[in-house]
Amino acid sequence: MSIDVVDQDRHMKSIAYDVIDRRIIIAQTAPPLTKYNLNREITLTFILKQGGTPFRYGLQARVTDFIPNYKLASTEVVAVGLERTTNPEICNLRMDFRVHSPADSNFAIEMKGRKLSIIDVSAGGFQFSYRGDDLPRINEDFEMTLIIDGDSLRLKANVLRITTPLHHDRSLRHVCVKFVGSSREYERHLMKKIIEIQRKLLNEGKLP
Repeated sequence: MSIDVVDQDRHMKSIAYDVIDRRIIIAQTAPPLTKYNLNREITLTFILKQGGTPFRYGLQARVTDFIPNYKLASTEVVAVGLERTTNPEICNLRMDFRVHSPADSNFAIEMKGRKLSIIDVSAGGFQFSYRGDDLPRINEDFEMTLIIDGDSLRLKANVLRITTPLHHDRSLRHVCVKFVGSSREYERHLMKKIIEIQRKLLNEGKLP
C-alpha cells in the first residue's frame, strides 16, 4: 500500500510492507528517516476506498527501529519499524498544520472566477470569508482553482461548515472546506507553499 509520511516540515512517500497488530513495517523514505527520528512520532496517511469512494485516513506512529535487511519475496531492502500510537481516522483539518496566508505569498484560491478571501489554509483544506448568496451548501462539493506561484490546478472541495461571525452583518460568512477526491497532484505543491509561508512567518516573528 502506498502511504504518505509527514515528519515535521517534511512530506515523503513510502510503501507499507507489513502490519502486525500495532507494529508497522514501511519502506525507507526519501529523504530517509534517520536515528534522529528514533522514538519520535510521525504521521502516516493513506487512501482506502469504501463503496467505491476514496477516503484519506491518518494515524500517528513512533519510529522504533531500522531494518537493514528486511526480506521481501525476491530481495532484501532497508525498512523502518514503527509502533502505531493512535487508531486510523479519516483525515480532517485538525490533522494538518494550518497557516494564515499573507497577501504577498503568491497563493490564491478562486471559485466561479472570484478570488476568495482566505483566513487560513492547510494540506487538508482551507477557511475563507465570503459575501454573497451563491455559496455551496454544507456537505456539498464544488469546483475551485488552486493558484500557486502562477500555476493553476482545478480541484474539488466539500463544505464542512458555514458560520456567521458578526451578528450585525449576516451577509458575511466564514466557510470551512476540505479538499476531496483521490488525486493528490496538488499536495506536493501545496505542502511546499505552506512550509514556505510558515518559514516566512517564523522569520518575521509572527509565529510562536
